[in-house]
Amino acid sequence: MVNEAVFEHIKVRYLFLWLIVFFILAVFLYAGTTNLVAEAEVDVVVSFLFYGLISLWIIRNFHRVKMNNEKFFGHLPLNYNWLYLFIIIFGVIILSLGLGELSRYILSTIDPNILNELPSTSFFYNQSETPFAPILNYIEFIVAVIIAPIVEEILFRGVMLHRFTIKWGVKWAILASSIIFALFHADIIGAFIFAIVMCILYIKTASILVPIVAHIINNLLAYGFEIMLSFSPGSTVASHSLEVAVLLLTVSIMIILYFLYRNWPQRYWRPPYFQEVYDGIPENLYYD
Repeated sequence: MVNEAVFEHIKVRYLFLWLIVFFILAVFLYAGTTNLVAEAEVDVVVSFLFYGLISLWIIRNFHRVKMNNEKFFGHLPLNYNWLYLFIIIFGVIILSLGLGELSRYILSTIDPNILNELPSTSFFYNQSETPFAPILNYIEFIVAVIIAPIVEEILFRGVMLHRFTIKWGVKWAILASSIIFALFHADIIGAFIFAIVMCILYIKTASILVPIVAHIINNLLAYGFEIMLSFSPGSTVASHSLEVAVLLLTVSIMIILYFLYRNWPQRYWRPPYFQEVYDGIPENLYYD
């Protein structure tokens, strides 16, 4: 493979060691500030430090291996079908909503009162948690909608996908990087499917900018749903309809399966940094 040596010198396991140390220090930070500051304020600090640490690791390694940033990031493809992108993102989002609806239904059949006992999962802080709630909500929005999509796409789709392709081939690299991505999210199944879709978008377009835009749109829409739910407190607790779950899951699965059927990696596919360009067209698209 061309340009393979660049990613052979990037060792993802060292990042995991960094993160293990980070999580240990975060535990001490929460424990040491229990009676000093609000937990919400610590949450924001930890979130910033988490993505800052990953960004530092990425920048350090890119500089060390002399990464060709133009080839890595690529360019937004001309005449890209953005409506198609919105449809597949919509499919992934309603998959997550359907899974949530189904899980609440299952819990309600086990114990009808259990949903009333579940803690709030709102994205937003309120004045009872911290007097700085408005500014913290704004910062969290920036982190979740802008910083997280950029950092996560560069790490999981950019670095890990290429690194794992060297070790196991592109199809196993998609699965492995998607599993790791999912483990960092509460909605494991939805995140796993989302990650696979982002890998395919990156490989097909040869531009990390496309999954970054898709990820931003996904998180922005998730915030939009949360804002709508905030106008009807308790709606997430009351909502546990099997019919709604089946409807959402059916529509989402049809959209996702159609996308995967049309776009599952071919035998000759390679991640963008390993692709040649023929007549200005990335290798994977050239042979389609």
